[in-house]
Amino acid sequence: MQTAQTILGLGNRIAGSDALNTVRAYIKKELVNSGWEVIEQHFSEPTAGGQEIQFCNLVAHLARVSPAEPRFLLAAHFDAPNLGIIVDPGATDGAANTAVLLEIGRTLSLDPRLAAHVELVFLDGHMPFHELSLNDGLFGSRFFAQMLQIGQKTEVPAAAVVLENLGGGDSGLGFAPNSDPGLIDHFRAAAQSLKLGLQAGNRPFLLDHVPFSNASIPSIALLEPDALYLNSADDNASRLSRDAFAQAGQLVLHFLDEQTNPSKPTPEKTALSGKGERRTGQTN
Repeated sequence: MQTAQTILGLGNRIAGSDALNTVRAYIKKELVNSGWEVIEQHFSEPTAGGQEIQFCNLVAHLARVSPAEPRFLLAAHFDAPNLGIIVDPGATDGAANTAVLLEIGRTLSLDPRLAAHVELVFLDGHMPFHELSLNDGLFGSRFFAQMLQIGQKTEVPAAAVVLENLGGGDSGLGFAPNSDPGLIDHFRAAAQSLKLGLQAGNRPFLLDHVPFSNASIPSIALLEPDALYLNSADDNASRLSRDAFAQAGQLVLHFLDEQTNPSKPTPEKTALSGKGERRTGQTN
């Protein structure tokens, strides 16, 4: 939770701002200190008003470890919305999810076998300039998914797990119902094993898992679906809960271990199964 508070202390993280650049540098430093190699993925996009904004995703692999299949993307955005005269700190939506992903990275650095299956992706440009749509907002995830398709890699990622608004003490952990059905099953099973609640949101969400899904990568968005303070000044440090941080991190790590440990899941139960692929196709 201290990491989220540090991020909040670095300023208002709107797209293209000095504060966001400072946060990006902080994320990169923390990753390198934990043994991860970090690639900066620069790109630019115009706003609806024609202003060109510079963005930069961060993509990390554990150093001195050869990548292994199946490969999983763990992603979180680190920016906050621009509400004009009102400052939205983005404590749960941008700071906490980033902090959880950094802590997952620190934990994985102690387990090179598991880390070999993982890419950490810190996404810029999640927030829209005007109104969220497939053309305004989700800039980082859309660009990253496009680069995956252009690269035409032999092995596509087995899944993308996207951390959205997390870490609040007022709302239970859940998922976007327009996530991949196979992944929903796996995360429900993981939550049951850990004796955690995991609730479905009451509507589809246009979040960073959608560009991955549109690129034929099974994807799930983990979030707190009933948080009423999102995109407001009330999404501040007082909302953060140490237990909520721990639960989100434990759930993701348990899922990864189940999917990559040969002694645990059988082939038909993995996210790469034919059943999972067919069901994924129904959600696009």
